[in-house]
Amino acid sequence: MITSKNRLNRRTLLRGAGHVAIGLPFLEAMLRPLRSHAAETQAPLRFVVFYSPGGTLLDKWRPLSGGTETQFTLSDMMAPLVPYQKDLLFIDGLNLSVTEIGVGHPHSRGMAGLLTGSELLPGNFVTGMGNAGFANGPSVDQVIAEKLRAQNPMAATKFKSLEFSTAWAISGRSVMDGAVAETSNAADQINYAAANKPLPPMIRPKDAWERVFKDLPTGMADTAVDLERKKQKSILDAVVAQYKTVSVQLSAADKAKLEEHAQLIRDLELSLSTGTSGESCAVPAAPAAVEIDVPTKGKLMTDLLVTSLACNLTRVATMQWADSESKFPLNFEPLNLSDHHHGYQHDSVYDPNALFKIYRWFGSNFAYLLEKLKSVPEGDGTLLDNTVVLWVTEIQEPPTHAQTNMPFMIAGGKNANIRTGRWLKVPGQSHNSLLVSLLNVFGGTETAFGHKDFSKNGALAGLT
Repeated sequence: MITSKNRLNRRTLLRGAGHVAIGLPFLEAMLRPLRSHAAETQAPLRFVVFYSPGGTLLDKWRPLSGGTETQFTLSDMMAPLVPYQKDLLFIDGLNLSVTEIGVGHPHSRGMAGLLTGSELLPGNFVTGMGNAGFANGPSVDQVIAEKLRAQNPMAATKFKSLEFSTAWAISGRSVMDGAVAETSNAADQINYAAANKPLPPMIRPKDAWERVFKDLPTGMADTAVDLERKKQKSILDAVVAQYKTVSVQLSAADKAKLEEHAQLIRDLELSLSTGTSGESCAVPAAPAAVEIDVPTKGKLMTDLLVTSLACNLTRVATMQWADSESKFPLNFEPLNLSDHHHGYQHDSVYDPNALFKIYRWFGSNFAYLLEKLKSVPEGDGTLLDNTVVLWVTEIQEPPTHAQTNMPFMIAGGKNANIRTGRWLKVPGQSHNSLLVSLLNVFGGTETAFGHKDFSKNGALAGLT
């Protein structure tokens, strides 16, 4: 409220209908300035995890020998990513050190530790290497989701996060049994709300669509973003009478500042009309409720994920290509293989030629995700510029289950100050440092994450 004819309290709020309140800028009639609104017109940052099972062929994953940090050539196996090389950050040499402890099979320990930096707890699931439970901590995606909500609670999205999967079956259950997998094994699971609290992914496109988009009309209008903009528009109109009351009591200098502040709010309203996010939000048609092959399902799930970001329904998502067992049929183009992926890793016979085709195919699916993100215009760039995409897998070397020199990759994130177009070599460090760095990218000040014994070195240098 006004404290005297020419003095305003620094906490003055102009209030309108529906409990709308607007703070004023610093005026001579105040003690000190309030925060500017300018930053609020920037597009939000997002975080996406892309998981592919079964490690890699490290010599084919790495760029060709002789390359430098910024000048390198991708191998044939990674050729699908050539169009996006400037958007990529290879992180070469990190160890999944937390898998040195805990119970369970290496696949399960790897899945548990990938995003949590924590060990696999004892439990009731028989793994062949000790009975296991779930991971001993939250996953980094969930902590980032909390940070994004805390930074702007008034603009909280409909979903804190969304988890999509191409799982063929979970513990013998057909994908037709339900939208969300009833996770009964840590080998299926990378996302965790907290210790021993997995977040099972959605495994059916039809049910995923109904959960995320059913209440939204198809087409370009009145999506979640539009509804949020409508709620926020005409804020200035709601309190314009109070602006006039305040203005007549101010000096000429303060009046000029008040007019400038009013223009800032008008500019913010304009951004809500034209959009700094969700500019290409088109709600997709519902997929058919039929069982489909993995590549078709994967593209559908990827499309749903990207649309959920573009429509501002969430800012954190995971695209999980199967579980670590990866025992779905590979008898489709361009693979045409008779065995399943796990068979070529070590279950039947180690076959690097088949694995080359499989890992190249996963690379093409990663490229598809980047293509979809890059196709969405946002602000002065694209959705990919505002999205940090982390590609992970649970082991490194298929025949031995080795979990050193893990093939981590980041794509996008230009507006998160991620420096891409690089091959960053960081041999011998624990991947917990990468998780700390990701938290810091999204505004955190953490110096450790996950198990304390593997998180002593702070953030990983070189991402930004």
